[in-house]
Formats: sequence, structure tokens, C-alpha cells
Amino acid sequence: MENLCEIKDIFKKIHQFEQELNNEVNVTINEAMVLCSIYETIKCSGDISADTGISTSRTSRVLLSLEQKGYIIRSFDGADKRKMMFELTSEGVKKKLEISEIDFNLDFNVQ
Repeated sequence: MENLCEIKDIFKKIHQFEQELNNEVNVTINEAMVLCSIYETIKCSGDISADTGISTSRTSRVLLSLEQKGYIIRSFDGADKRKMMFELTSEGVKKKLEISEIDFNLDFNVQ
């Protein structure tokens, strides 16, 4: 049971971090993770989901949100026209770099 209490504390700190992230750069933690996942490469949604640990259905919603914000674009895979590929726009690159430059208080030590 002690481990569960520590996990609760970690979740609380992650929630606080997400609020700070959203206040500073107007993106959710899931959006930030997707921006990081495709920062230097083009990926399909399944690869993004596997890389971030976000469910495939949630990844689809996050991708749509990022697309609406102008941070990513989608295109068809050259080899498989059924597969959608995602990459950062110049605004997406700027947003990812903006996130990277913020000095968040990331003290996740659980006492």
C-alpha cells in the first residue's frame, strides 16, 4: 500500500507540472510529448503512441488538437497511401524549443 501512496504523490506532481506547462506555453502534457516525439522525425500515429505511451485513441485527439493549433501537418506515407504521417511545422518547432527552454521545477522526489 505504501507504493500506491507514493504513486499518488507522483501523479499529483505530474498534474501540477501539467498545469504549469499549460500556463507557460498553452499546451497539454500530451501535446508536449507528441511535439517531442516528432521533433526531428516524421512518424505515423501508431509510432507516436508507442513512443509516448499515450493510447492510440487519445493520440488521435492530441494530433488533431496540434494540427488545429498549427503545430503539425499530416501527409500520406509514400509507400502506403493509407498511412498518415505527422511532422512539425515551423510553428511546431518553435513551440517545442519554447517548451525546452522553460525551467520547470521538476522535483519528483517522493518523500
